[in-house]
Amino acid sequence: AHSHGIARLDVAVAGPTITLRLESPLESLLGFERAPRNEAERGMVQSMAQALRSGHPFVPTPAARCRLEWVKLTSPVLPPPLLDGGDARDADKAAGQHADLEARYIYRCEDGKALQGIDVMLFDTFKRLRRVDAQVAGPKGQSALKLNSRARQIRW
Repeated sequence: AHSHGIARLDVAVAGPTITLRLESPLESLLGFERAPRNEAERGMVQSMAQALRSGHPFVPTPAARCRLEWVKLTSPVLPPPLLDGGDARDADKAAGQHADLEARYIYRCEDGKALQGIDVMLFDTFKRLRRVDAQVAGPKGQSALKLNSRARQIRW
């Protein structure tokens, strides 16, 4: 469901690999849910995309020595050049709808045995984001938790 201020995060851990899928209303990340209308809004989209592509919103256990290997950002209403993919034809279809952004990440860790969890730092950058509903499939099975600016750690 599309709820402003709430994002969804799916986390899959397989040995030394972490795969993340974040879905968030654009309103929670930008303050609007449409194609940018001016240079200032285009700059906001580029800043958002740069922050998400950096991988810094997610911090795996430092001892595991993980590195961000792959990122893909998509949204039906944002121009592909401002992100890193997508199809410009989708922008017309989504006009006037509540629009989301999907971000996918793959981290590879040198020491998978040291990997104990991940800290979700999205709240530091995206002040409109109040909660992240996380689902985790990891070495100890499946779990679900609700994260916020004070409780942002996922452990397994």
